[in-house]
Amino acid sequence: MLRGIAKASLLGVFGRIPGGAGAYQTMTREWMGTQATHVDKLARVWPGYAATWSTTAGLELEGLRTWVHEGGWTPFPFLAGYLLTGNAGMVTNVHGRVLDRYLARAVNGVLSCGLPSTPESTARQPDVARLRWSEHTADAIDEIGGELHQGVDPGNNPLDADSADLCHSGGVLEHYRRDDLRKFLSEGFRVLAPGGVMSHVFDHRDHLHHADASWPYLWHLRLSPQSYQALFGHRLLFHNRLLPGEIARLFEEAGFEPIVIRRMALPDHTYFDDESGVLAAAPGIDRADLHSSFGEASDADLRTAAAHYLYRKPR
Repeated sequence: MLRGIAKASLLGVFGRIPGGAGAYQTMTREWMGTQATHVDKLARVWPGYAATWSTTAGLELEGLRTWVHEGGWTPFPFLAGYLLTGNAGMVTNVHGRVLDRYLARAVNGVLSCGLPSTPESTARQPDVARLRWSEHTADAIDEIGGELHQGVDPGNNPLDADSADLCHSGGVLEHYRRDDLRKFLSEGFRVLAPGGVMSHVFDHRDHLHHADASWPYLWHLRLSPQSYQALFGHRLLFHNRLLPGEIARLFEEAGFEPIVIRRMALPDHTYFDDESGVLAAAPGIDRADLHSSFGEASDADLRTAAAHYLYRKPR
């Protein structure tokens, strides 16, 4: 638990002082190069995403118009989108800035990660490989036709209506407060074409669990809203603590139809397409320790470490 407390203290200092969150991100992402390991993470998860979009959501990948929200500080989403679909697609970043230093790492990651192979994607591999020699990442994005928007308002983005077939994010929307999430989902409904798919992974874990595995992964559900806001209500550690059922209702309120909610259980990081699959996992918190505001949590919710929410805009 000491590592978790130390991490919370460090991020609390940066998160509470004016300009501290931006300074922390500049220090870690630009100076220390921490997004190199983020490329490695994306390389692990994107083959699974692509398979899910194709098999579970029924999307034809070739020619798909993709929109990745909060794609991060590397060009990986553009490169992966181009290799998979022939379209580099669109990326909207709120705080992230795509940097030159990660270009070669992203190219190598995309080419080696095992994305689904087709004759078309194989033919595009040399195009991607050449991009590692681009002088600037912006040049590489332009060369494959990508569209980058940075510093966007997630509730009022610059994308055209009906301009995407897929909207994806990974480990982002759990940081949005409920009203901001509502606004983002409303924008998603506007930007997606009829039949388009929302694909969003929420990390339901207390984020201090990532720094200290001994920290119970749903520990943050112990705290009252007031206590949580006092301790963690800053940009670097805030988690909206929405239960899967609450998130599902927000998607449906925005007009989307459910495809499936794929729940991830620990310790094996296995995804299940129904609630019953996660019930054999250990809970992230004992029900007796829950704050009363989370009384509606189901047994499956208390065993869901993360979930991939797949919803469709009606045709």
